Amino acid sequence: MIWEGGESDCLVNNAIHNDAGCPPSQVWEIAKRSLLDFTTFNLPDHSSHPTVRAHWSPPPLGFHKINVDGATANNGELSSIGVIIRDHTGTTVGALNKLLPSAFPASIIEAFALLQGVLFAAKLGSTKAIFESDALDPIQAVNTNENGGVLGHILQDIRSSALVFKRSSFQHLKRDGNRVAHELARDAKLRLLSHMEGGLTSFHPINLN
Repeated sequence: MIWEGGESDCLVNNAIHNDAGCPPSQVWEIAKRSLLDFTTFNLPDHSSHPTVRAHWSPPPLGFHKINVDGATANNGELSSIGVIIRDHTGTTVGALNKLLPSAFPASIIEAFALLQGVLFAAKLGSTKAIFESDALDPIQAVNTNENGGVLGHILQDIRSSALVFKRSSFQHLKRDGNRVAHELARDAKLRLLSHMEGGLTSFHPINLN
């Protein structure tokens, strides 16, 4: 579904304002691996029995592709999210990861990651955006205009925030193709830190608050 351009759950929404800084190189090194993903995607597979895997693919010229992922656990560990924005050449133009102050259900974390991807892309000045997540439920919910349940406010925020784009779409991608966003989310959990940086014309730290 193409979108032509409320308030979230209180506890989850407050999580965005509790970042602790970490060296920019930590997030950026993970993000730079995405260029290798793009290069690998374009290499021919000469093996006699190639493995069928999902691959990340670049967006059309003039678009940015925003991949998001959330990480949570059943053992009480803090939840986290990761977002990476790339252009049609596969170049990373923005990346963030966030450690949240509590553990949240997977459904909430994945929807919240999608919302943060929309906000981050808007903050960086994207005008045409393709959002991808390996979580099918929030993608379907956004595309079918669902508003009920515990995710209702988050879904409404996603749709209303996406109106700033000239064009936007929300797509499901299998986990293999979403591994950079997954690694960013995982890195926040391992380091117990959050960070964001990026720029569409030049690279510089930014603040969503």
